[in-house]
Amino acid sequence: MIKMSLALISSSIFTLVTLSAEAGSTAKSNDLINSLTVGVTPLPELIESGNGLYRADGVAEIVSEDNFRTADSNLAKNLKNSESKKDTSIVIAREYLKLNASKYGLNTDDIDELKVTDTRLNETFSVVRFEQRINDVPVYGSEIAVTVTYDGKVTFVASNTVTGLAKIKFSTGKFIEKEKAIEVAKKHLGVARLSSKKAELVIFKAEDLRQYDAWQVKLIPKDGPKGDWEIIIDAVSGKILRSENRVMHAKGTAKVYKTDPLAFLGKKYGIPGLVDNTTNPTSANTAQSPTDSPELTSARVAVTLEDITLKDGNYSLAGLYAVCSDFEPPTDSACPVQNKQDFDFTRTHVSFDGVNAYYAIDSYMRYVNEALNVKVMPYQYKGGVQFDPHGLNGDDNSHFIPSTGRVAFGQGGVDDAEDVAVVIHELGHGIHDWLTRGNAGNDGQNGIGEGTGDYLAAGYLRDKQESKWKPTDTEYQWVMRWDGHNPFWGGRVTNWNVGRTYPKDVVNTGSPHTAGQYWSSCNMAARDRIGAKEMDKVFLNGLSKTVRTTNQKGAAQAIIDAAKDMKYTQDQINKIAEAYNTACTYGVTVPKALDPIEGE
Repeated sequence: MIKMSLALISSSIFTLVTLSAEAGSTAKSNDLINSLTVGVTPLPELIESGNGLYRADGVAEIVSEDNFRTADSNLAKNLKNSESKKDTSIVIAREYLKLNASKYGLNTDDIDELKVTDTRLNETFSVVRFEQRINDVPVYGSEIAVTVTYDGKVTFVASNTVTGLAKIKFSTGKFIEKEKAIEVAKKHLGVARLSSKKAELVIFKAEDLRQYDAWQVKLIPKDGPKGDWEIIIDAVSGKILRSENRVMHAKGTAKVYKTDPLAFLGKKYGIPGLVDNTTNPTSANTAQSPTDSPELTSARVAVTLEDITLKDGNYSLAGLYAVCSDFEPPTDSACPVQNKQDFDFTRTHVSFDGVNAYYAIDSYMRYVNEALNVKVMPYQYKGGVQFDPHGLNGDDNSHFIPSTGRVAFGQGGVDDAEDVAVVIHELGHGIHDWLTRGNAGNDGQNGIGEGTGDYLAAGYLRDKQESKWKPTDTEYQWVMRWDGHNPFWGGRVTNWNVGRTYPKDVVNTGSPHTAGQYWSSCNMAARDRIGAKEMDKVFLNGLSKTVRTTNQKGAAQAIIDAAKDMKYTQDQINKIAEAYNTACTYGVTVPKALDPIEGE
């Protein structure tokens, strides 16, 4: 999430840039990021036809399947066996793709070369992800996600195939070396030191339709332009073909604030005692230091910190679902290690933000994995979500980094880890990434990533009994009520759909944060209609079906189709459709609920 100080930022596909609250540094930072961005183009316009969304060349990107079931009855039986469910899902997905190869711009030989990159087993369906290969070399940007229900059907496909490729073997003898490619990427960014680097050979099809043997280089600089950079380099000439910063940013909050202090007290920012700095209550200076007040101290709620670690007589915030870790500057004691179990701090203590974020992340990951039974954890490492409560050099921003799977929070204005909405929003980027195995979309036209974070954050806050705001209150619709909606930045809302239509008022906003408000608002409308847990569960399961280029309408179709796959009633499906097609204007196709016998 990026904090926007009442201004919109232009954003290319999947590119998020840091927005400081200070206009001068913001402009310079954005200009630098933009100057280094190469070959990043908007998503293609999709045409609705029959049961899906198609590109102008007739290739399908989103398909809701009604008629396909595996012809092999033994395969359908194998899906009932937990040990064979994964392999059987892959076989059925390939069977479907072979029969429908032309729909996705491929032929049967192309299907044979597809590589399985991930198989996610949900409760009632699996999602098999494929990547295109030519002579076992990955095709950059290609992906097909096939949903297979456990009765042997394929019900939904999201695709981003790369078509028209020549099957030419690599002649690696003429290629620049891997380390040389990394040096080319470093020179492009103007950096000398890296905290992470990775490079692999890929086949790249450029916007002018030319096909290249290329190096895909991923860098996280220690100096120079911040970000998680992906750079595509011609493996023969060393020319930069594509360059993009893929970091996902956000804003943060909060003994702990279970909601936020304003919601807990039912008061607005700016009244005595409810400001970031009581000496300068109306200041927008993000560099000022926070102060305590009796009101803010009284807004803390006593909670139990689950699964903290006891080692050598010391307790630390490292558990099953969350791990506090100092991996970004500044280096401080925001992640406390102490010889007592009680982590009782006020907001001006250096460790308060770490405790606040640990509770929020741990609580939400428990809700998703245990209450909803949607199994999702970082794939980049083992263990709980790694977060740094004081990162980004203390800037007024926060981010999720896809290549490392970590989350960090800034301290400008209200400390981001103080605002639970910011914490869950950033965690939402991670959940989106982990559900799709690194293929979370967040382009400037649709802003699904930002909208997903806002939806999850808003739902989390509304479900807390400590929140005083009611549906009739203006603040009920606000996201980041403590961190935003104040002199530092304007915040966002979850009723942004009112008076707006998709795509006309959404895809041309120029900012994923603005566009994402429509996505969060439409899904909150569905949540109001069918219930919190029911919508959250189908939302996350549906999101797991999508690929990086899936737009808002395609993702909405994936979710309502997931409701059918998960055996939701027709009344529940119709209420989701009412939110998507009446409260909003996605125009999704409304599936028919499974017959009880058919769904067995």
